[in-house]
Amino acid sequence: MKIVGVGEQLKESEERYQHLVHMLPDGLVVLLEGDIVFANRAYLNMIGVTRLDEIIAHPMSKFVHPEYLDQFTANINFLIREANPSHFIYHKLLKLDLAVIEVELRAVAVKFDGQPAVQLIVHDISDQIRMKASLHEKDYLYKSLMENVVAGVFVGQKHKVVYANPYLAELYGYTEEEMLSLSPNQLVSEEDLLQITNDVLKGMVEGIEQFPLKLKGIKKDGSIIYLEGNSSIIMFNGHPSLLGTLQDVTFKREKEKTLRDSAKLYQKIIKFVPEPILLSDQGIILYVNRLALQVIGIADATEVIGQSLLEFIHPSDHDTHMQTVENITLSDEPTPFEERVIIRPDGQHIDVELSSIRINNYMGKDVMLTVIRDLTDRKRSEELLIRSEKLSAIGQLAAGVAHEIRNPLTALKGFTQLLSAKYPETPHYFNIMANEIDRITLIVNEFMTLAKPHFTQFNYEPLEPILQSVISILETQAILLNVELKVFYDEARPSVYGNVDQLKQVFLNIIKNALEAMPQGGEVTLSVTTMEDGFVHIRIKDEGPGIPEELIKRIGEPFLTTKEKGTGLGIMISTRIIEAHKGTLQLSSVPNEGTMVEITLPVQDKHLALSLR
Repeated sequence: MKIVGVGEQLKESEERYQHLVHMLPDGLVVLLEGDIVFANRAYLNMIGVTRLDEIIAHPMSKFVHPEYLDQFTANINFLIREANPSHFIYHKLLKLDLAVIEVELRAVAVKFDGQPAVQLIVHDISDQIRMKASLHEKDYLYKSLMENVVAGVFVGQKHKVVYANPYLAELYGYTEEEMLSLSPNQLVSEEDLLQITNDVLKGMVEGIEQFPLKLKGIKKDGSIIYLEGNSSIIMFNGHPSLLGTLQDVTFKREKEKTLRDSAKLYQKIIKFVPEPILLSDQGIILYVNRLALQVIGIADATEVIGQSLLEFIHPSDHDTHMQTVENITLSDEPTPFEERVIIRPDGQHIDVELSSIRINNYMGKDVMLTVIRDLTDRKRSEELLIRSEKLSAIGQLAAGVAHEIRNPLTALKGFTQLLSAKYPETPHYFNIMANEIDRITLIVNEFMTLAKPHFTQFNYEPLEPILQSVISILETQAILLNVELKVFYDEARPSVYGNVDQLKQVFLNIIKNALEAMPQGGEVTLSVTTMEDGFVHIRIKDEGPGIPEELIKRIGEPFLTTKEKGTGLGIMISTRIIEAHKGTLQLSSVPNEGTMVEITLPVQDKHLALSLR
């Protein structure tokens, strides 16, 4: 191939020229009288052929789109006449398979084999046009989405609103044009605008891309509208901007406020109801009043809210409680009170009874209201009543039995003494008989005391001398048993209203039991504490083996004793004496650690005592 008119140097190096031509990214075609006489590789690839001989001598018109065939020759001639060959003309060409290619054409007059020819530079712009069309389509789509989406959309830039869709403008009561003329501080409360600005600046520094939006909007008529949504930082027209979407949540906020007010009203009512009450949702505690906290044994409500109610109910009651919860959801009627055992955080078990009812629309949902009643005092009162009834029944029985037994005992004792004198060679049998008769006499005397204690007139007596008198009597026994008696008095030195002899009998009985519980020695502690509730607490604690759990609740029953020669009436008599003194006697024991008896007695009112003098 030989080309004339493109430079002396190219003529001398045809191979170099062809190499350069084939390396061009754009297609190059040489036409001679309208027929193709040369084409580089880029053009061959463009029209879908692999070899030059497939198109050599073919007219160029074969590869021109029919729409542009009539003007093709005129356009080429126009380009050849232009002094500046950089001008191009848009055309459509056809590939060998008749697919359309959109191109830009440049033309220049050249010599080919000494004949006038035309050299075309063909730049394929199909992808570029498709991209522009796609971008245009996307722009249209985005614009259509922004203008028809059921949410407010805005773009903020440099303290201006540079875009607001129709939905947002309508929310605020403005037109779109009016929105673009307003500054953000005319649309958003000052506090919220400052918060958003700080969040955006912080996000740009830390690389945070999205921010939740919660703000109070100011409508055209001055009313407040509550808006929520999301935003992100974008580049818009070469500047960092804030793109955001907003939804009107005014109704939601008002409804939430109504629900909160309703919940607060419920809580106020519950707070002052004189019953322990809690609210739960699917077993999760939502609210507890002060009295319920006292029953559960927790000081701060935050320690219990959010926890499962089952955590405080004994495992043995879990299935029954869950069945109750299920039944409540199906009825508007309260459940009957049912007994449960609550486990406090300190491990203490307390008996309670629960009644629950469904409460509708508490914070937008149905919850369960539960009333708790502590049965501790009631059960203690029931136990005291049962014990009192037992004492009364036993006392009535004892009065009759003791009276009938005493006369025969007197005769038996007399005849035993006579027989022992008559048969001195067998004293052993008579000693046994005399001892057993004495034992029967002791039981009869205790029966008589139980039946009708001989109370004399009650007086205010200082407690310390009473206790000291008993301790003096038992000190010798304590020394013999290697037991150390420790006594602690408080500074109050209280006086109690009662009978000295009967109180001495009680303390003598309790302390003697403590000493006898430690035959191998140990320590008995007696402490006296005057409380603000108007009672003095006397605690007597030993270090003995303790009392088995199965017996501890039965202590006080007649003839129930852990001592070999005991009658089981001592605690019963002591309990009756203390109750007659308006006090209480309670016994607790831990196996292998010891037993403690706590006696409470009402103390003298000093102000009343002074006024009576």
